[in-house]
Parts: sequence; C-alpha cells; structure tokens
Amino acid sequence: MLKNILLIICCWLLSLNIAEAQGYGKSDNPAYKAYYDSIQQMEYDYTFPILGKQAYKRGYDIPFPWGVSAIYFTQKQEINITQTAIGFNGSNKVDISNFINFGPTIATTNAYTVRPDLWIFPFLNIYGILGGGTTETEVTLLDPISLQTDQHFGAKSFGLGATLAGAVGPIWIAWDNNYNFVDVDVIVEPVPAFNSSLRIGHSFMDPIKPTRSLSVWSGVFYQSLQSDTEGSIAIQNIFPNIGDGNIIEDMYRWAETLPPAQKFVVNKIINKMEDIANGIDPGNANIDYKLEKEVAAPFNLILGAQYQFNKHWQLRSELGVFGKRSQFLLNLNYRFQGF
Repeated sequence: MLKNILLIICCWLLSLNIAEAQGYGKSDNPAYKAYYDSIQQMEYDYTFPILGKQAYKRGYDIPFPWGVSAIYFTQKQEINITQTAIGFNGSNKVDISNFINFGPTIATTNAYTVRPDLWIFPFLNIYGILGGGTTETEVTLLDPISLQTDQHFGAKSFGLGATLAGAVGPIWIAWDNNYNFVDVDVIVEPVPAFNSSLRIGHSFMDPIKPTRSLSVWSGVFYQSLQSDTEGSIAIQNIFPNIGDGNIIEDMYRWAETLPPAQKFVVNKIINKMEDIANGIDPGNANIDYKLEKEVAAPFNLILGAQYQFNKHWQLRSELGVFGKRSQFLLNLNYRFQGF
C-alpha cells in the first residue's frame, strides 16, 4: 500500500503534464523513440532512487542518483545592524545601540565547496555542503565619528539541504532549501543561514543525442541569517589608522554623554585607540561584541543555465540580480549510477 502511494506521488511530481505537452525528463519527439524505448525495457536493479525502476518503465529519463559537485560561490549583500552591545577584554557587554549610527554594512563572501548528493526518490534530492572561503565586511560608522573599516576573515562552511522537483507540461519546477553554517574566525559560534529558492525552467534536448541538453531557468532566492552574532576582535584590526588627536578628543567628549556603564567600557576602548594614534602598541586589547542584524533585502531574482554533456557531467552557472544582493555560482557536477 505504502509503495503504491509513493509511486502515485512520484508520478504526480514528475509528470504534471498538460494535455500532451512534454514533461521533465520525458519526450514524445519521434527522434528519441528508440532511446526512450530502451529506457522502458531496461532492467533497473539499483537501490536509488526508490521507485526509479517504475519511473524508467513509464518512460522518464531520470538523473543518475549519486552525485558530487565542485562549487564556486560569491555573494555581496547589504546587512542592517539593528542592535549593538560591546565589552572590553571579557567585561560585561553594554548596549550602545542608541548612541551610535551605522551606515550601510556590506558583506561579501567567496566560498569553495564540495556538495555530495543523492536522489532518494525521482522527485527528492538530498545533499551535504562542506567547504571554506573568505568573508569581507565593510562597516560604515556615521556617529559618533565618521569611520569606514574593512574586515577580512577566513571561514568554513557546512550544511544540509533538499530539493523537490517536478514538471507541468514542458516546464520543470525545482524548490530547494538548505541550512548552511558558516564558521568565521572571530565569531564564537557558527552562524546559520537559511536559503530557499524556487526555479522554473525548460530543458532543450540535443536533436542528435538525447542525453545531452541545455536547461535555462529563472526564479527567486530567499536568505535569512541568524539575527544575533557574538564574537571578539582586536582593536588594532578595527582602528589600524585612527588619525590625529582631534578624533580622539571627539570620542572622549562623546563618551562623557553616555550613561555610567557605557562610559566605563567606551573609555577603556578610547584609551587603546589613543595608544594606536600615538604609535604605541595597545597590547592585548579586544572588543567583545554582540550584534543583532538582518538581511536588508531577503529576496532577489536568479537567472541560470546548465549544460548537460551526458548523464555523467553537467556544468551549471547562476546569477543573482536586483534587490540589495548580487551573487554568482559556478557548479561542475559528476553523477554515477551507484550500487
């Protein structure tokens, strides 16, 4: 009974065909008749995907179940900092959100990852993410002083995801969701990001070789970051060239307007800033921080294409546009039949 229910779901997701339109992974083109006849007649003795044998019997040319991808990904987006608390060398943190004003904060990520994946069902793919890269954050402070600082850090990433795929006539639909955890050098715990994307596209099959195709798509991408981030960073990395004494004097005058707890912590930090301005090594001087943040624009559009050389190799590229996020992805995928 369960097997029959799963088969119904599989066929529904793979072939929501309208009239006699072409479905994803299936074609009624007479030029491919011999190829699809061979698919329907072959003996499929592999474990994955579950219901793969039934899908082939019904004439669907599904991907090889096992795969591994080498991926380059870069992303640049605006982040809003909504709340800021700071401490000095392990002291209690104090909230200074009402006493400072940030301009645009731009986060840029470059990542190199490996993604093993498996089609559990012909309509459900699961995958893992493992890799590393760099992250750069451009922070603009407007008040109490005008300051822009660029922070560069190494990062490691790991995560899990799943993709649901199906078709309506000649149009295929893929809905992808994943949690990706980024472990940055100066942050206490890995920062999770939830990514969700919906792609709608069409595949153009090679008229001579049916296993070769070009797919194009457009869609929408959504990203949500963990709201709070906690870490510690050396003062000299934030203020390597603080400037002349006028800036330090402005900082001391600003500190005098703060409540006692905030004034105590801020003055300790300004003292070390003054050392830097005077060419004195500040020694072990770290600013501890806790930030509440949000993505300035969670949604943006994506445009992509994939060339399938054969059922083993695919090359994919995708571009994110509009909104306050831009991104680029290049993915080389190798697939195999498995066991």
